[in-house]
Amino acid sequence: MVTPVAVPPERTQPERLVGGIPLATLVRDFHRPMLNFARTMVNSAAVAEDAVQEAWVQVLQSADSFEGRSSVSTWLFGIVKHTASRHRRRESRIRDHEVLVATDADAADPLSGRMHPAGHPDAGHWSVPPSRRFLPEDQTVASELVGFVRAALDALPARQRQLIILRDLVGACAEEAAEILELSAQAQRALLYRARGNLRNELEKRYRR
Repeated sequence: MVTPVAVPPERTQPERLVGGIPLATLVRDFHRPMLNFARTMVNSAAVAEDAVQEAWVQVLQSADSFEGRSSVSTWLFGIVKHTASRHRRRESRIRDHEVLVATDADAADPLSGRMHPAGHPDAGHWSVPPSRRFLPEDQTVASELVGFVRAALDALPARQRQLIILRDLVGACAEEAAEILELSAQAQRALLYRARGNLRNELEKRYRR
């Protein structure tokens, strides 16, 4: 009688962690926002995809050296910004003064006349409330809203779109977004105010069509 040989169980590869978070979870949660962010910096979706793929390679290569000095999301988008910068055709770097030197269109307050001014009892609140159509009542309206938001977001200048993605889609805090985009705290607040106002205006234009 032949005695069966005990075969040791196969060792499974340990799950790769980045800042204590499984890499698969990061890819699931951040790949699409990273693509959207890269797309604001390059000329095509294909180039954005290349930039993000390169970013993930860098994440794999440097995961063990991540020290947690910033959040994982800040670290990820910092890498994307670096790789996308290398992929874009024209050479440029993001500077704080680029936000402050605005064109006439950018300089106009997008919420002028829509909010109560300083000194008013309701200062800082809407004087003209958003359209009720921003409150979806069924799945069809909700789907329509998603399409309008995407189109309105695409219509924003690249810098405003980047900040909306970071603050309102990814959920980065003001300090993280300012760090990624190399903005001062004041410039970040000013740009976010302008971006959200312009996004609202773009949404309302599309609803009125």
